[in-house]
Amino acid sequence: MGAKTAVLLCAHNAEKYVKEAIDSILAQSYEDYEFVIVENGSTDKTWEIIKSFKDGRIRAFQTPIKQLSFNLNYGMMQTKAEYIARMDADDIARPQRLARQTAFLDSQPDIHVAGSAFEIFGEDLNKRKIVLMPESDSQIRKKIAFRFCFCHPTVMFRRQTIVDAGGYQGSRFCQDVDLWLRLMRDKNIKFANLPDVLLDYRIHSEQAKGSRECFIINSGQLFTEALIQKSPRLFAGFVVSLFKILRGRKS
Repeated sequence: MGAKTAVLLCAHNAEKYVKEAIDSILAQSYEDYEFVIVENGSTDKTWEIIKSFKDGRIRAFQTPIKQLSFNLNYGMMQTKAEYIARMDADDIARPQRLARQTAFLDSQPDIHVAGSAFEIFGEDLNKRKIVLMPESDSQIRKKIAFRFCFCHPTVMFRRQTIVDAGGYQGSRFCQDVDLWLRLMRDKNIKFANLPDVLLDYRIHSEQAKGSRECFIINSGQLFTEALIQKSPRLFAGFVVSLFKILRGRKS
């Protein structure tokens, strides 16, 4: 019988940080997991670094497709684990992360997606910031139209829930937001964030997170889901996001 929990990490041109990310997973206090790593179209030494690890829990794959949604879905198909923990190649998991989230999902069978608080860090390590997220399903559903409610690499979810929803379908950016909004069509799917800080989230100049294109895509996702779900709250979130985009253009 396979492990209950799997970690899913996709890596593209991540040679600067991927070793530290992998090390942080291998240092987890919870040891009964498998570690699925998908390297996609790197032109640097990312694959060589991944293959240098000899831990038996690692299952490494390569694809030539530089599209994160495809590679996330591909990675999910490589495991039958009940729970999947997302991990990015430039972040660092805290040692208790898998233990805390696995135990939480075990004890809360009605919760399908569980993220956590996290700490932001970057090149200037003196400027670290803890970010707390809305914790309950009701808070998340109420606020997701207007604010960031999940840090994707902190999330652990029930694999079958995501597969049944069609997996990741988003474009180049905001694949996770698209997924959360689609899942919210089903009121029986519940969300949560643990108050524990379980991840160090790295900010650096090479990442696309926070780009203008990302904000535009997110705005479009809100508009689409507002129409599908007939949700005034999501439509209000779309209007607010559109205003922010237009205001940014003038500044």
